[in-house]
Amino acid sequence: MFKKVRNERGGSFAAAIMLLFLATSFISFYYLSYESQIKLYNSLEFANVRATINLLEEIGSK
Repeated sequence: MFKKVRNERGGSFAAAIMLLFLATSFISFYYLSYESQIKLYNSLEFANVRATINLLEEIGSK
């Protein structure tokens, strides 16, 4: 096992795999946080629209 790590090609391969894993992890983290932020904004928008509709119905019923 250590022969591959000491070998230049084996070390480069291990470093490339680790870099790929880190890059994929960071991209996944940012994508998931962006997606959850968009869901939060959509739910807030829906709540505000619903509150506006309720307010207009209340004003209209007077």
